[in-house]
Amino acid sequence: MTSKHKIPHFALYGESNWIDDPEFFHIEAIESRSSDLGWKIKPHRHAQLFQILLLKSGKANIRIDDQQQNLLGSWAIMVPVGVVHSFQFAPDTDGRVITIAVPVIDDIDEATKRFIKPLLHQPSCISFNNQDSLLADLWPLIEQLEKELHRPHEGRGLMCRHLIHAILLQLARQQTISGEQNTTMSAQDQQIQSLKALIELHYKEHWSSDQYACALGMSISRLNRACKLILQQSVHDLIQSRLQLEAKRQLLYSRQTIEEIAYHLGFKDPGYFSRFFKKSTGYPPGRFRAASQQPIQ
Repeated sequence: MTSKHKIPHFALYGESNWIDDPEFFHIEAIESRSSDLGWKIKPHRHAQLFQILLLKSGKANIRIDDQQQNLLGSWAIMVPVGVVHSFQFAPDTDGRVITIAVPVIDDIDEATKRFIKPLLHQPSCISFNNQDSLLADLWPLIEQLEKELHRPHEGRGLMCRHLIHAILLQLARQQTISGEQNTTMSAQDQQIQSLKALIELHYKEHWSSDQYACALGMSISRLNRACKLILQQSVHDLIQSRLQLEAKRQLLYSRQTIEEIAYHLGFKDPGYFSRFFKKSTGYPPGRFRAASQQPIQ
């Protein structure tokens, strides 16, 4: 029985034991895992895994954190580490799920990593609809990765790494073509990515903006300028947004009490947490939870 204190963390969905293998990756058809579950994958997240869902055809209702979207046709869905996600697929949806261990991502060379970095840190849905030739370029890489997984050939691990890199590069290209975002990483982009990584480590400790600036070796005014230029937010806003996001996750996907969530997020006073949440969302935590307890259609 899953503890009420945690959103489920899985290695692969339904598998509670993390495979501690730095070479680990996995690829499977969407049908192979979801069809026995009524084509529905319940809310969960991965602590050490990055996932790519590739829909060749079919339909999917996806929920990532508190955002819901209906996808029809050909899509790539990027699910970074720690993001809560659930899926309801239409029967006979054709696609693949690629699961990649964090050490495999960390080992990507810096030039490649700079190019694909936006894919790794922000959930996104990348459309291939009406672009059959681009999907046709990508799909042979997917099929080759499937073959390599089941071949005991020498150099299999190295070949798989190259194929994963090529798949990520193709997806980064497609993201640019489809207008999702500009993947060129300026110095300020890199500073903001470093800030986000630090916030991920320390947001429950309620670090101040000055503490983050100090950790990055920057003045707070310079860091704020970069934040406002890239994200149209201050450092303080970014910190508050991350706390708000985790509060929403816990309210939506766990059975913790509001008091337990407050302490889990580093608030010493549950009353202050409730005021923080209402100020940032417009709703008290209890009302937000009650309004959100609806099944995904």
